[in-house]
Amino acid sequence: METEKGLELEIVEEVRAAIAKAVPSPLPEPKGEETAPDPVRRAEVYLAPSIPDGAPLAAFKRVLLRGFRFLWRNQAAFNALSLEAFRRGRSESEREFRSLRERLEAIAREVSESRRRAAIQDARFALLEAPVRHAEAPGGPPAPAPPLELPPAVYSLFEERFRGDPSAISQNQHFYVSFLRGCPGPVLDVGCGRGEFLRLLRQEGISAAGVESNPVSARLCREAGLEVESGDALAILAGRAKQSLGAVVAFQVVEHWPWPAIFSFLVEARRVLRPDGVLIAETINTDSLASLRAFFLDPTHVRPVPPAALGFLAEAAGFAEARIEYRAPLPPGERLAEETPNDVKLNRLLFGPQDYALIARVPGA
Repeated sequence: METEKGLELEIVEEVRAAIAKAVPSPLPEPKGEETAPDPVRRAEVYLAPSIPDGAPLAAFKRVLLRGFRFLWRNQAAFNALSLEAFRRGRSESEREFRSLRERLEAIAREVSESRRRAAIQDARFALLEAPVRHAEAPGGPPAPAPPLELPPAVYSLFEERFRGDPSAISQNQHFYVSFLRGCPGPVLDVGCGRGEFLRLLRQEGISAAGVESNPVSARLCREAGLEVESGDALAILAGRAKQSLGAVVAFQVVEHWPWPAIFSFLVEARRVLRPDGVLIAETINTDSLASLRAFFLDPTHVRPVPPAALGFLAEAAGFAEARIEYRAPLPPGERLAEETPNDVKLNRLLFGPQDYALIARVPGA
């Protein structure tokens, strides 16, 4: 038995030496992934056939095994080297594949951004090239009044510059997805803009459609494969059948409406939602003075909407379980160091979260 153990140790040392010569520096084990079994451990476990002590002719068989040990000694080394080469090749292939996938995803994002910007520029050029209507001569028909709203192409350019990166918007909006899992019907995104939330819902397998008043944004969403209707959000919502939806969401929309329009939106949302349906309305946090910069930056905003007022209107429209979630806190470098209780109060008043969301439900059946 001692001779056999000595033989096994000898083969183990030869396998170790062969692997060390072929691969001077071992590759790091990838974390969280299945890897090929370690060749040395395999070689140590499966070095050579063994003869149990109680086997017939055990002594004679051991002599034969020692005589033919050259057969499995080289095979063990070969197997170990093959396994190491396989693991090395697979690790390199996985790294290259991950790198390639990341590059392709980055290229896809750049292409999408370029197409959207090109479409917006085309719309702006069409606006600039449109014929200008001059005032008629005295005695003729009066000239038409100038438009009271920004042209859609101009507002699309405004969003491109000030709305923020679409990927960052999607990351922030992902918070709301959990409230819509298992909702009792499809989701309607009122004022869906560039479609960031619709893309998120599509990735989650949640049925959703959008409404967008800006025809440029609506067309770009449809070109991206999203179901988006162009037109007035309140009129389209009023045209939906009673209890036909599972959720209604509106991100950064209610501040574009006067109070009667906001209440009409809430009443119509309550009508079209099924029992246990969800309402989410995100807007600028009026309790933070710093957030008002964003409010006054947008020329289409009508008035700030305080959380307490929006919550009251939602309850008056028939919603239940209304709650306020404060979102988008400022980074520490843009807030006061909270060394005293007064610092905490000042931060809440001056540098509080930039947005809030009203989340409410329709009472169950």
